[in-house]
Amino acid sequence: MNLSVFRSVSLGLVLLSGACATVGRDKYELDVSGLKKQIKELEGTNATLYGEKGTCNQQLDRCQSELTAMKSQGKELDANLTNAIKRIEELEAIAAAQSAVFDNLRKQLDGLVQAGKLTVSIVRGQFTVQMADKILFDSGKYELKQGGQETLTELAKILGGLQGRSWQVSGHTDSDGGDDFNWRLSGNRSRVVLQFMLENGMPAERISFAGYGKFAPTAPNDTPENKTLNRRIEIVLIPDLDALLAPFQKR
Repeated sequence: MNLSVFRSVSLGLVLLSGACATVGRDKYELDVSGLKKQIKELEGTNATLYGEKGTCNQQLDRCQSELTAMKSQGKELDANLTNAIKRIEELEAIAAAQSAVFDNLRKQLDGLVQAGKLTVSIVRGQFTVQMADKILFDSGKYELKQGGQETLTELAKILGGLQGRSWQVSGHTDSDGGDDFNWRLSGNRSRVVLQFMLENGMPAERISFAGYGKFAPTAPNDTPENKTLNRRIEIVLIPDLDALLAPFQKR
């Protein structure tokens, strides 16, 4: 190999070596830049994940708090339901006892009912004995007739023998006549009935009276037949409010 050729080869190797070094450095810098970019992206992703983790933890805490509250409410609802069921059972027992009283009274009064001297019914939830005014009084009067006295004597014995029960005698008229007259007539009639029953064994502390005039009709005052129904004396069993309210007053 001559000298010129050798120099040419040497120069080529030097140039090639420099080119390779340049290419390697460029590739290295490119790789490093890519890695830095990936690291930056991973750091951003990591920060996002931490943020989401914090949000998830907050939601989890909120859910746990709500669950605790729901468990507490559930216990309270269970307690309320238990109390409600107990009260219902107590009311059912009271209703059953009341029904037994009604049935017993009906049996005792059946003779008077069959004789047409009175009727027995539940009016507005209250046990009510009804007597037409013609059995007890003459028209427009409030002196007891003999037949009415006999009926009330028997009735006083039956109702007075029912221990722990209170009654109200209420007088009613039809719409004929003035309001003042009807008030006085209904009140006087119920008062006379009460006084007679007191004289025949009804305990005074367990009976009262009231006059309603025409203002509590049992039928419209539009026909003679309906007016007859409205002229009446009622003896109403007063509910035992203490017994009825007892289940609701318990804590």
